[in-house]
Amino acid sequence: MRLSKEDYKKAEGCLRRYNYNCITIMNIRADIMSIGAPSIDGMPKAPYSISDSVYNQYIKLQEDKELQRALKEYKIVRQALELVNADCKEIFENYYQKQRNRWETIDKLSLSERTFVRRKTELINAVHKELEKFWRENGVTFQK
Repeated sequence: MRLSKEDYKKAEGCLRRYNYNCITIMNIRADIMSIGAPSIDGMPKAPYSISDSVYNQYIKLQEDKELQRALKEYKIVRQALELVNADCKEIFENYYQKQRNRWETIDKLSLSERTFVRRKTELINAVHKELEKFWRENGVTFQK
């Protein structure tokens, strides 16, 4: 199956943004969780009740659009990695995560150039299938 140029770029973009998404998720969660200050109003609190600051942090975690987008792409890539073979996983690790160039990756994995291209295409197709599945589940329309 050959993807259109637009679909290929969307799927590869998810792979390229993987590290950025991981950092974004950690930073936004750390920022939101560190905001809370205890409310000191002089009134006694129930020992096991949820304070307003904790509740507000929970709401911010649920409503932060950048965090939700990063989580969505992170989950899509992780799911796609579960569905591909070991060569594709190693290509993802070396080419996309460690950001080695094409020839360093080929040399490191002892692959031919053609095998590298096939495995990379398999990985991108797997990500695209997961993107399509996500779009269908959430009612997002897309064009073929």
